[in-house]
Amino acid sequence: MNIKNAFEVAKEMEALANGYNELAARESSEEVRHIYTEMTYQLDELQSKLLQISNYYPEDQVEKSVTLTREIEELPTGSMLTLLHAYANDNLALVEDEGMELYLVPWDALEEESTM
Repeated sequence: MNIKNAFEVAKEMEALANGYNELAARESSEEVRHIYTEMTYQLDELQSKLLQISNYYPEDQVEKSVTLTREIEELPTGSMLTLLHAYANDNLALVEDEGMELYLVPWDALEEESTM
């Protein structure tokens, strides 16, 4: 699987779901609002399956706390993140910030939190 492509597709699905949420908020018909809400839910489920997050997180993996060692995209150095998946073959990691936003970052830009 090409994780970069999968991540881009997942972000497009998220944008589409956000658009449906906005339409639902503006809709006066309860029936149409329900349709938009259901479409949003289905897109969220597909994104979760694609990225193996939420209810689709692999049982053999454990989420870990990590720190960003250098600035990546809009994430500043020192950001505390949750490591969801490590793609060692691609030197990439799927991480989540405190706002539950997902990022695909270089593996070597992360440092695992020490446990005491």
